[in-house]
Amino acid sequence: MDLAAVERAAAGRRLRLPKGPQRGKVGEVRSASVGSSMELHDFRLYHPGDDVRHLDWNAVARTGELVLRVRQDEVSPRLEVLFDASKSMAVTPEKAARAREVADLLALLGRRAGLEVVLVAAGRSPRRAVGQETRTLLQHLPLDGAESFDVALTRAPPLLPCGVRIVVSDFLFESAPEKLTERWVRTCSSLLLVQVLDAEDMDPTGGAGARLIDAENGDALERVLTPGVLDAYAERFQSHQRLWEHAGARVHATFVSSSAAFTVEQLAASTLAPLLEAA
Repeated sequence: MDLAAVERAAAGRRLRLPKGPQRGKVGEVRSASVGSSMELHDFRLYHPGDDVRHLDWNAVARTGELVLRVRQDEVSPRLEVLFDASKSMAVTPEKAARAREVADLLALLGRRAGLEVVLVAAGRSPRRAVGQETRTLLQHLPLDGAESFDVALTRAPPLLPCGVRIVVSDFLFESAPEKLTERWVRTCSSLLLVQVLDAEDMDPTGGAGARLIDAENGDALERVLTPGVLDAYAERFQSHQRLWEHAGARVHATFVSSSAAFTVEQLAASTLAPLLEAA
């Protein structure tokens, strides 16, 4: 993890923060939380755990659905970073370093914007850090989770209401992206999905005796990477990416995909640019 490179990447930049709560139609997941203010903001479908006192019974009678009145709420000035600490994030030293640096860059810019930054790392042993401690945790965090990121998150500290939630992962697991993005967006005003991939994740090179291996459990997925196997992998990979892009768009989240082949400075000027703006 190159801290000097992170500082250089942060120079002259700031985190692009939401201008206000995002709006959505009934039945879609929207990103402002249900508050108690008198100002009506929007409507959405009921989720387990919501306050039933906010049900709009006229809308329930009209649609047959449990519809909530969503009122403007003061969103805590907090940035929450969910970090994938599974073994798949450490398949190469470059991927591990870049994931740590990207998370550190976004946390650093959050702190400089005056946000309370909370890092939740989901791996073999879930960890949580606040403020400056997030950098220390990222530096020393073992990427050793034997479960996929989505499963490890179920054992992590609960998600907190926040202004911005950033998820840093390779997103190379099989759970339905729509369900996860709906959960992540529920208590925040802006959701950012930051994918970090190794070059081999995107385009396996194959070669004599090369195999695809599940990084979490060590299972061999393919015995030999023949051209046919590589073509099938490429097709599955592109389909998987489209699922995440669609799931992000559905909840008004920003999805960016970064290659560990580039430095964090190069990523700040390219694939991470939609998340940043000039200071």
